[in-house]
Amino acid sequence: METDPQAGRSRTSEFLTNVLWTWIGVAATFAAGFLLNPYIIRTLGDLRYGMWALAFAFVDYYQIFDIGIRGAVVNLVSRARASGDSRKLNEILNTSFAYFAAQGSFLLVSAWAVSGLLPGFFRITPGHEQEFVWLIRVMAVGWAFAFALNTFPAALEGFQQFKTQNRISILGLTVRTGGSALVLASGYGLVEMAVMVAVSQVIVFGLSFFAVRRGFPELQLGPSLMRRSTLKEMAGYGAHSFVAYVGLSFLNQAPPVLIGRTLSEAFVGYWALPTRLLQYVVEIVTRVATVTMPSSAELTAKGMWSQLARLGTALNRYSLMLILPFSIFLLIWGRPLIAKWVGVSFAENAAPLLPAFVFSTTLATAGQYNSIGMLFGMAKHQVYSRTLVLEGLLAFAGFLVILPRYGIVGAAWAFAILAVLNRGLVTPFLLCRYLNISYARFMGSIYVRPLLLAIPVAGGAILLKQRMPGNGWPELLMALGVVAAVYYAAAFFVVVEREHRALFVSLAAKVLKRRGTPVT
Repeated sequence: METDPQAGRSRTSEFLTNVLWTWIGVAATFAAGFLLNPYIIRTLGDLRYGMWALAFAFVDYYQIFDIGIRGAVVNLVSRARASGDSRKLNEILNTSFAYFAAQGSFLLVSAWAVSGLLPGFFRITPGHEQEFVWLIRVMAVGWAFAFALNTFPAALEGFQQFKTQNRISILGLTVRTGGSALVLASGYGLVEMAVMVAVSQVIVFGLSFFAVRRGFPELQLGPSLMRRSTLKEMAGYGAHSFVAYVGLSFLNQAPPVLIGRTLSEAFVGYWALPTRLLQYVVEIVTRVATVTMPSSAELTAKGMWSQLARLGTALNRYSLMLILPFSIFLLIWGRPLIAKWVGVSFAENAAPLLPAFVFSTTLATAGQYNSIGMLFGMAKHQVYSRTLVLEGLLAFAGFLVILPRYGIVGAAWAFAILAVLNRGLVTPFLLCRYLNISYARFMGSIYVRPLLLAIPVAGGAILLKQRMPGNGWPELLMALGVVAAVYYAAAFFVVVEREHRALFVSLAAKVLKRRGTPVT
């Protein structure tokens, strides 16, 4: 049991520092995506943007061959770090590196082999077949290199070196975004954009290797440090993660693939755009969970169960609190936002998906994503993985039935309802059972105060829209600013715990003191 208050404060400070660095990465991703996506759509058109999204979905399916090893690397590195076992760390890194190198090679060979068959399977519009084939092939090169070096970004997470990791990520994002804009401005197209993505992946994963070598001077690479027992240990952890990845593959990659097969490339883009818009927002939460998982592994290794319970309650509630102003804004101003951002055709076809996506993102992802991270960190994700596969299979079957009859809007609602039932309700039940805490109290402490506060703010936002309909960027930004300012100001006193308010004020005072600003 934790008895040293100074150690507890140090751990909290480290956690907050890591979270702040993940949010810097989120801000960079959001800025790059928000600026680049409309330029891509207007330059390439709806059809070719849909091809871009479809190619990403296909290549991403190869993540399934990870079989959970990446998550095992994060977990095992965190535990070995807590015990100070350098030899064990070397065995983990070498064994996983060998596996990922084989995975990358398989991806490259198989993707090139089947690429010629894909235009017919996806009914690619005549005249674009060869472009789609080469798009898949170039993406496969970048993904193969990334998979081969996947050990090292995972190790940075396990070492909790989020500052370094996000600096590298921002550099790669700059190369990817700037390079993509440059090739489009120069008159090139999809294949050249894929080359820039591949170059950025080489930079990110290559620098991650050097960062691990610098941060872990004892690193040694060689066949003598590969261990069958270590691979078996990683596979034991990863087997359940693999099951979860199968479910996630159905949920993330199946919709664009089925839409591309059933409807057309353009509808893949209409589905992908609001998905990415919500992804930019929800990364505020999901990036926090990358810190939660290794922290949970470390706390589990030390038997600090009460801290785990407090961590889950606070992180989920504050994650929900952070997302709610954006959810309110997108529900009320989503259509004019998309129209101004990427054009009227996307506003007509993509904006109707927003209510369903906001519903699932707010209640399931924001409210419980840290619960998922904790289950993985505690190595108690077995049952969750099976429920995720069940959700994925039901979503897949639902798409087959609903998509031809009710289109992408009906499919979006089926997707959202399943997400809330499983990840919003079942997942926290599993966490509460493992932590031996009250499910009703856990859920109430997360949802009640943030959602009750959102009701009057949403009512005020509806009235505000009558005066600020969102006819231009100034109105849209001002509306978001007003909603966020009102909600966060009230939430600081209604949602944030007293001890955390005091910690926030103390940290703010220290920052202001360093800058020479008088603190009253």
